[in-house]
Formats: sequence, C-alpha cells, structure tokens
Amino acid sequence: MDKAIEFQKEHGIDIFSDGEQRTDMISYFAESFTGLAVENGQPMITGRIAMKGRPEDFSKVQDLDYILSEHPDLKIKVAITGPTTLGMTCGSRKIRAHYRSIADFKIYEDIAEALKPIAKALVDRGAFLQLDEPFLSQGYRDLAQRVKLLDDVAEGLNRDKVSVHVCGFVGGFGVVRHLVGLDNVSVLSFGFSGRTERPNIEHISRTHFEDNGKKVGAGCIAVTPLNEAQVDDPTTVYGHLRDVSEKVGRENIAYAHPDCGMRATNKSLVSPILTNMRAGVDLFG
Repeated sequence: MDKAIEFQKEHGIDIFSDGEQRTDMISYFAESFTGLAVENGQPMITGRIAMKGRPEDFSKVQDLDYILSEHPDLKIKVAITGPTTLGMTCGSRKIRAHYRSIADFKIYEDIAEALKPIAKALVDRGAFLQLDEPFLSQGYRDLAQRVKLLDDVAEGLNRDKVSVHVCGFVGGFGVVRHLVGLDNVSVLSFGFSGRTERPNIEHISRTHFEDNGKKVGAGCIAVTPLNEAQVDDPTTVYGHLRDVSEKVGRENIAYAHPDCGMRATNKSLVSPILTNMRAGVDLFG
C-alpha cells in the first residue's frame, strides 16, 4: 500500500486512490457481508445479505485508517461497488437461498442497506467516496429505483464528498438523466477518451449539470492501450478536457482522471498513462 501511495506521488496525483489493493471489486465484500461468498473463485449469494461486524472491520475502512495514520495530509478517494453491480455479479453466478432470482429487487435493497455504514465510516474519516456502478450503463426497466439506491447509500453524508462512476457508454437508457437527479451525490464520473467512451461527450450539457447541482469527473485518458505507442499523448488528454469543458463549463469539471480503473491495464503502461495524464491536465491549466 505504501508503494501505491509513493507511485501516485511520483506521478503528480492530487487525490489518491486506494485502488483495489486486496482483490477485485466484488470478492472482498464476502469478508464483511453475510449472504455473500466466494467459492472456487466465483462470488455468489448464499443467503440474506447484511453487514456483519462493525464497519471499522471492513477491509477498505482498515486500509483507509492505515493510510491516514501514515499519510495524514493526503486526500484519499475510496471506491466501493454499488448495489446493482455487486448484486448482479454475485446473483448471476448462483443464488443458494433467501432470494427468488436475480430479478428480486430485495437483493439490491439489502446490499444498499449493508453499504450504508461502510460509506458513512469512510466519509466520516474524511475520504472522498466513489460509488462504482458500471452495470447501470446496461439499462434496466427499474433504472430509476436502482439509481435511487445510490442516494440511499449516501443519505446523510457530506454530498460534496460523494461521486458515482459509471464506466463505458452512458448515452443509452436515460442513464445520465437519472443520475443527475441524485440528491446526495455531487459528482458524476464518466470516461470520454476510449473508443467506447468518446460518444459520452454528446450526452452531457451545462444545463443538465448546473440545474441539478452536479459536476463532472472527466475521464481524460484511455486505459485500454495495448502498447506504449497507443497511450494518449498530453495533447490528446488536453483535447478531451477541452471538449468536456466546452459542453459543461470549465468550472463544472470537478477533477480529471483515467477513464476507468487500471486493474486490467498492462502494468508496464500504467506509468506512461499517468505521466501523460498529468502533463495533459497541466496543459489544460
């Protein structure tokens, strides 16, 4: 973890990410939630989902406590997986008990309730909280209710500390229209750089965001290059930020970031990606 912090310092990061230090974005919940398990590497639902133990025992809270004890002046962003993505991933593999099927909305309500004390513990410690919901880009008939679960998780928290990240293409199914209506979230984070993400620029507007008190987290560099020659250069990063600012207003960009996490990115390309992102942000000013 200390190496991850030093690595981000070396690359000029302003708000440090806790990343996924222990495992993927799904499996670690089985440690602290009843009703979730990982068997033979596959997450599944085994019974009623609820928080077990204390939020301070949750691995992400423990990691944050350690980071802050060693680096008390750092700004830290902690990502936790949202109810739809967590429930869909586990429920699509196997449901052993308590819920009828993956369509049982109680799965997602129970996950939201279990996430609330974790979210509170993270924000109370001063962290920026990011709710990751990649599955929302797929669209659901009950999308409005699924989006509302994010407000439930963030209820009572400092909304200026809470963001939602949806990766991939967000232009379908009214995803952005639903997300801007969130009451307890201040930043919506999307990618605008990769081949899949570039069309997102057509689905944001100044009016959309300002009328709903939202700012944009701007994904300004792709995370899918196959070699160093394919890494976006600083001028391209600048161009992506310029395009976003022209759509929503420069003052409505909360921060710049890679399009998505880099767990699947070739590790030799992570440093060039962050180096060029920093340089492109500096060009943007």
